[in-house]
Amino acid sequence: MSKTYWKTDWFIGLIVTLFFLLASTTELMRSLEWQAYDLAARFSSTDPANSDVVVVAIDDASLEELGDWPWSRDIMAQATRRLTAHRPAVIGYALPFDSTQTTYGLEYIQELKNLIEDSPSRNDRRLMRLLNNAENRMDTDRVFALSLQQAGRVVLAMPYLIEKGRPSTGEPVQLPEYLQKYTIRDITGLPDPNSLLTRLRPDPVLTTDMVYPPIEPLAQYAGGAGILNLGYGGDRHIRTEPLVIRYGDSYLPSFALMMAARNQYMATRSIQVQVGKGVILDDYIIPSDNKLRAYPRFYRGKKGQPAFEVYSMLDVLDRKVPSDAFRDKTVLVGLTARQHINPMITPIGEVMAPVMVTAHIVSSLLNEDLIAVPDWALVAQLLVFVAIGLYLMYLLPRFRLGTGMLMSALLAIILVNTHFYFMLSESTWLKLMSPLIALLVGHLVFTAKHFLEHQVQNIYTELSRANKALGQSFHSQGQLDQAFEKYRKCTVDSSLLNQLYNLGLDYERKRQFNKAVAVFKYIAQHDAGYNDVQERIRRTQEVSDAMVLGVSGGGGNAAAANGTLVISTSGVQKPMLGRYQIDRELGRGAMGMVYFGHDPKIGRTVAIKTMSLAQEFEGEKLADVKARFFREAETAGRLNHPNIVTIYDVGEDQELSYIAMDYLKGDNLLTWCKPENLLPAVEVLELIMQVAEALDYANSKRVVHRDIKPANIIYDRESGIMKVTDFGVACLTDTSKTKTGTILGSPSYMSPEQLAGQKVDGRSDLFSLGITLYQMLSGELPFIADSLASLMYKIANEKHPDIRMFRPELPPCISQIINKALQKKAEDRFQTGAQMVKALMRCRDRLKGKRKRTTSRASV
Repeated sequence: MSKTYWKTDWFIGLIVTLFFLLASTTELMRSLEWQAYDLAARFSSTDPANSDVVVVAIDDASLEELGDWPWSRDIMAQATRRLTAHRPAVIGYALPFDSTQTTYGLEYIQELKNLIEDSPSRNDRRLMRLLNNAENRMDTDRVFALSLQQAGRVVLAMPYLIEKGRPSTGEPVQLPEYLQKYTIRDITGLPDPNSLLTRLRPDPVLTTDMVYPPIEPLAQYAGGAGILNLGYGGDRHIRTEPLVIRYGDSYLPSFALMMAARNQYMATRSIQVQVGKGVILDDYIIPSDNKLRAYPRFYRGKKGQPAFEVYSMLDVLDRKVPSDAFRDKTVLVGLTARQHINPMITPIGEVMAPVMVTAHIVSSLLNEDLIAVPDWALVAQLLVFVAIGLYLMYLLPRFRLGTGMLMSALLAIILVNTHFYFMLSESTWLKLMSPLIALLVGHLVFTAKHFLEHQVQNIYTELSRANKALGQSFHSQGQLDQAFEKYRKCTVDSSLLNQLYNLGLDYERKRQFNKAVAVFKYIAQHDAGYNDVQERIRRTQEVSDAMVLGVSGGGGNAAAANGTLVISTSGVQKPMLGRYQIDRELGRGAMGMVYFGHDPKIGRTVAIKTMSLAQEFEGEKLADVKARFFREAETAGRLNHPNIVTIYDVGEDQELSYIAMDYLKGDNLLTWCKPENLLPAVEVLELIMQVAEALDYANSKRVVHRDIKPANIIYDRESGIMKVTDFGVACLTDTSKTKTGTILGSPSYMSPEQLAGQKVDGRSDLFSLGITLYQMLSGELPFIADSLASLMYKIANEKHPDIRMFRPELPPCISQIINKALQKKAEDRFQTGAQMVKALMRCRDRLKGKRKRTTSRASV
């Protein structure tokens, strides 16, 4: 059975592959890729972190001793001086300094200074000096700024926020003028902002409009500033480090990048950015993705300790740190007290404070130990998708269930191992989880599909067997339409094609050629070369067209009353009526054709008389006539008499009612009803005696023939066998009139009560037999008229001519028998066939005796 393309395996495999290819950019698939990234990161190299990176933690002990955060900036100034004394390579404050810090009372001191300066008479130098000292000590921002100036290489943090889904204010953002010196100037490869293609493509650099820069007094003396993620926003997972972020028209370096640059004595202006390639520090091209994001390593400490040296700020201020602890080191200062930080989740599964995360990133930059995401990684992912798609479309459907599971598992292992190999050995991240999910889901889809198809196929096979059995049952019962309907629901195989072929032949036998063509065409759809089906289609179509045009004499599927079932076209199956095969025509009756046929199952030859009742009766009358016909024909079929033809079967097929009876040799008595071909009177009397005996037997069984006439009596003169035919058919002759108004049967032989539509009995058959006797002896009918009405009047009212007017030599007893048989009133006729037989026998004996005497005289 042909399938539509969307049910095919290749199409389903293509859809699954395309679906996951498009879904690879969704948040769900990115989450799966990140989980695979995190898993590989946990098994990554155990190389130690950079020993030159040191963390100064503002921890719980520091806050408990020095007060809650934020501290006065003179404390930060003191810490800066303490750190500077150790001569570090660079100091980085991973802390926000975006607001001024005003000490309580400073404004009053400033007012006093202004008042003294405005009133010289009151000027007191000593008082002024005290006020200046108080102002300097209380202006902690200035104190901290001066400590930064003395320290030299200090990098300040600029916290930023990239919040997904936050609506833009629509107002252009611009970095303050005093921070312009900390922006990257050497940047190349930026797309043309006015290009239409640029507007359609995503920005090659991450963008933010929320930056919290340090205040101007601090930024004035800092050695650098950089963007830092302090956990603002909703995403707590930290896996990447944006090396450059665009803010308005400015491009700002990351805090970790600035720390690495200052560690190598490089200023912001020394950083080179090539969009689409990466960030260059001196000769080192930092590996990054297409948005200039670096993928740092995260290091594990030993025995539960951090990967870096961590000193408490309290110890630094109390000078409890060794003198060489910070010499030539990269020092990071930040909060680690949990109540003041937003903890971040790292790929190795550890939760860290932002300053500790920054330490890992700086260490990765200094060690040149980053995960690369090369440009060809996307091409590799697409190629893997193509390979998975081809596997799902063309290979997996060909495998058995076990082989398919093994191959899919092998491919899944290869993808997972490839991912881990590149992460662990090549420090390269290939996004292979989307193809892996496509493979697994595709395998499940095909497994479910083939399982369901197998189950459905089993069900369909069972239904096919059931339908085939039903079709065969209908076929054997002659219900061909129901059989064809069931066969079409079956799985097509050679045995079904054979059944269908036989069905087409049976349709031919039934003369339903248009249906035979439909069956043969159905066979050709599945096997165009089966047997002679193409030739069958051609021949049967020609016959069907000829029947539609009236060539065969029959109209429609059933032959008309004046039509024939026998068609001379060669190659077409002989017709069937019920279980009988029609061999040839025997003749025509008053209501249909008579055929010679046989029963193929038992080889019995039969004569089949057909009647198209539907052409003579309509509506309720048709149903009544059919019921009466079958009832009386079945009754007649139970008659068993040597002079009554045996009825084997009665039925209906293609709107033709038929009776299958014994095939008789000889001719009907009409052959000897012509004046030039009359039989001897004795032979006629003996024939009529046999008919009367047969009618007497039938009447004793309450069967009335109703249509006794010479045409319904078959006589084989050679064998001397005579039989009365058409018992059961004549029941129609008194069923009112046809739609044309013509009385069925033969009116010339009907009794007066039959013509009047009255109830008839065996005496009516004896009246018809008297007319038959009259005609066989004289060659003429006793009642002749120009119209049916006149004929009916004569039969009912006028006396017939004496038989001896035509044959004077006949004895008077013949005239007496005919006169009594043709009495108008039934009670005046012979009451039984036996009475008529006795009269005929006496007359025959007299006639034979007369003949003997005449013969003897002639011999003398």
